[in-house]
Amino acid sequence: MLRILRRFQKVVPVHDLRRQNGHNMLPVLHLRLGSTSSSGSNPAGNDASAENLFKGKPRFTQVHPKVVFSLKRDPRAEAAAAKRYANYEARLTPANIRKVAGRGFMLIVYFTTVGYIIFQVVTYFYVVNLFPVADDLKGIKARNIAYLATYYDIFEHQPKKALPFYERALQQFLNNGADPNSLAIMNFELNIERCKYELGQLSGIGEKLTKMLAALEGLKDSPQENYADDKIAHHSEWLSTDMLIFKLADILGPTYYDQGKIDQAIDTYAIGLRAVKALKKTVSESFDTEDIIDYTTYDHMNLKEASMSFKLGKAFYAKKDYQTAETLFRATINYCRQHKTHINTAPRLLPEWRAFVDGWICLDSAAMEYLARMDIDRGSHSDALPWIVAGRKLATADENYQNKQCIRCESGFMTQLGRIAEHQGDYQRALVRYREAYDYLYLNFMHQFEDKLEDKAADIERVKALRAKVAN
Repeated sequence: MLRILRRFQKVVPVHDLRRQNGHNMLPVLHLRLGSTSSSGSNPAGNDASAENLFKGKPRFTQVHPKVVFSLKRDPRAEAAAAKRYANYEARLTPANIRKVAGRGFMLIVYFTTVGYIIFQVVTYFYVVNLFPVADDLKGIKARNIAYLATYYDIFEHQPKKALPFYERALQQFLNNGADPNSLAIMNFELNIERCKYELGQLSGIGEKLTKMLAALEGLKDSPQENYADDKIAHHSEWLSTDMLIFKLADILGPTYYDQGKIDQAIDTYAIGLRAVKALKKTVSESFDTEDIIDYTTYDHMNLKEASMSFKLGKAFYAKKDYQTAETLFRATINYCRQHKTHINTAPRLLPEWRAFVDGWICLDSAAMEYLARMDIDRGSHSDALPWIVAGRKLATADENYQNKQCIRCESGFMTQLGRIAEHQGDYQRALVRYREAYDYLYLNFMHQFEDKLEDKAADIERVKALRAKVAN
C-alpha cells in the first residue's frame, strides 16, 4: 500500500487532484495511521498531523481508508435527468398507451402465430409417424389429405369433418393407380363406412360391408395376409386381414343389432372376436419384453377383445341366452381388471400417449349393468344389488365424472333399481328411480342420449299407469 501511495504521489499530487478546476475529483479520505518504521528520515519527527501528512517521505505503514462520497447536488445533472424524464416514452399519456398497446398486440399475434405453427408441425410429424399411410399408396397430395382426415378422425373425433377428406384421399389414390382390392384401399373404405355409421348414414352400409367381409375372408390365405408397413407392424391399427375383419365387424355388427337382426349380429361379432384373438396371437409371437410399445399394443388388443366380448354378450342377452351372455360379460370384467392392475403396478409399461379416447372407461361398469339386468329378469334381486353397487361406484369415480359413458351407466343403474322396486310392487319408489334416471340423462347430455330418454320416459309412463290402476 505504501508503494502505491508513493507512485501515486510522484505522478500527480493528491491535493491537485482533489481541487482541480474547482471540482472535487476524489472522495474525502479519512485515514487511520498505524505504527511507524524507523527506517528513513522524518523532518517532522513522529508527528502525523494533517499539515505534515503529505510532506516529505511518509513514515506510516498501514492505511485504512474510509470513503465518504459527497452528497452535494449537481444542478446540471438534475437538469439532464429532468430532460430525460420529459422525453420518457413510458409515461401514462394517451399516445404512449396506444403505442404500448399496439406493440403488445403485435407480440401476442407473433407468439400466437409461432405457437400455432409449432403445433401444426408437431402434429403432422406425430400423425405421419404413428398413423402412416401405406407405401403402396402414391401421391403426396393424396397422402397429406389422408393425414388430415386421420387428424380429424383420431385427434378431434369429428367424423363429419373426416368423412369428406377420407373420400377425397381414396379417390385420388385410385386415380394414381392404387389396387382397389389391396388392404390399404379397403382400410380407407372401412374408415369411410365407420364415419357414415357414426353420423347415422346407414343407407346401403350393410350390403357394402357384407361384400367387403367376403372379400377379406378370401384374402386370409393369400400372400397379402400380413401386408403391413414396418412402421405400423406393432401398431393398434395393424394393417392386416385380421385387423380389417375386426374393424368391419365392429361396424357391421352394431348395424345388424340396431336393425333387430340379432342372429346376423351374433355371427358378425363372433367373426370379429376370432379375428382379434388371431391378432393377439400374432403380437405375442413377436413380443419384446424390453419394448414399451409392445406392452401398449397388447393392451390395445385386450381392449378390442373386451369390447367385442361385451357387444357379443349384448346380442346374446337380446336373444335371451343368459348363460352365454353372462360368460361374455364376466370375461369383459376380467379384461378390465387386468388392465387396471397393469396400470397401477407398472404405469410406465402402458403409456397413454395414443389413447385419445379411452375405451376402457366404464366398460366393466356397463357389463355389470347387464349382469344386474339378467338377475332382475330371473327374479334374483339379491344377486343384482351387488352388481349395481359395484357398478355405480365405478361409474361415479372422480376420474370418470362427467364422462358420457359413465353418465349412461349411472342412469342405467338407477333404472335397474326402479325395476327392482317395480317387481316388488312399490310403484312410488319405482317412479322416483325412473325419474332420477331420466333427469340424470336430461341434465347432462340429452342430445346424445335421445333414444335412452325415450326409454326412460316410457318407464315413467308405465309405472304411472300401474300406480293409477292400483289406486283405483
